[in-house]
Amino acid sequence: MADKEIKELTPWQKHHAEFERKKAEVAEKEQQVSGKKLSESANAAPLKTTKNVTDTESEPVAERQQTPSLLVKFKSNFTNAKSISDVLVKMWFFLLIAAVIFIGSLYVVSPLSKIASFTPTGNAHETSEQIADATGIKTNDHVWQIIKSEKALSQKIVAAFPRVKSAQINWHFPNDFSAKITEFPESLYLKTGNDYYLVLSNGTILTDEKIDGTQLAERPILIDFTEKEVKAFVIAYETLKPEIKAQITNVTKVPTKVSKDFIALDMKDGNQVRVPLMQLAEKLPYYTSIAENITESSVIDMEAGAYAKSKAAYQQDLDDEAADEKSKKDSENTVDETAQESILEDEQEMYSD
Repeated sequence: MADKEIKELTPWQKHHAEFERKKAEVAEKEQQVSGKKLSESANAAPLKTTKNVTDTESEPVAERQQTPSLLVKFKSNFTNAKSISDVLVKMWFFLLIAAVIFIGSLYVVSPLSKIASFTPTGNAHETSEQIADATGIKTNDHVWQIIKSEKALSQKIVAAFPRVKSAQINWHFPNDFSAKITEFPESLYLKTGNDYYLVLSNGTILTDEKIDGTQLAERPILIDFTEKEVKAFVIAYETLKPEIKAQITNVTKVPTKVSKDFIALDMKDGNQVRVPLMQLAEKLPYYTSIAENITESSVIDMEAGAYAKSKAAYQQDLDDEAADEKSKKDSENTVDETAQESILEDEQEMYSD
């Protein structure tokens, strides 16, 4: 029947039916080829030619089912890690404080929290033991107790020793301390009667340290100055240039009617300078230029202005002035006596009448 129907088709219909059949075969082959390529791309290794179609189609499907689950796990882990890091970032300050408190607590209860050594440096006249005793520091005192009392401990050292200008307490981790001592330089001597005392650069007189007069260093000697006058002289003296300070030997008080604080400074070059104590720092710097023009031992008087006279001439002026003063006083006394005698005579006449 089918053959009969084919025989009844026209040539054109037969040709068209053959074309449709071939087209269907080509489409089927292309579908098979595309299926093979898809299975090859899903597998890591190339497939063997003996592998059947069912295996090549099932493996990609299984891997496609596993891939989403791994991706989900990775995303979940990443999200959790990020959440933890965000929390840590927000809490870092509190964690740091907690860590510091914990470490500090361990340090406080450990032996390292107690002082192990105390070492003074720069102390030329006081022993390390004397300085340590002045602070009151003892072995096994807590480090923090020393640190918070550094200023008070420094003041104790300065108060205990007149020579000490300053004391700086330093902490050396973990539990060692040192004290940097700075002392006042020695400035000059004070002679009171037959006793000599050392005077520091701040004007302090070391009355507890008598000095042998035969073992004095090359420093000026103030003779019979009061404590106030010593301090005033030292303050001015320490402002002078070293070359002028080195020239001064002895200093005496020579008050006048005009200047009660007039002093005389004997110099190593044979000259003598006379100047008011309160003007010492202002006027004595001119001594160098004046001394250059002097050819003999002279006295440079700086009471009013400045002038120089030979020592002999200046002493003659002083003697003449003293004689005039004595003569004036004698005249005043004579007048007073004459007046008193006149008054007595008048009183006697009045009573006799």
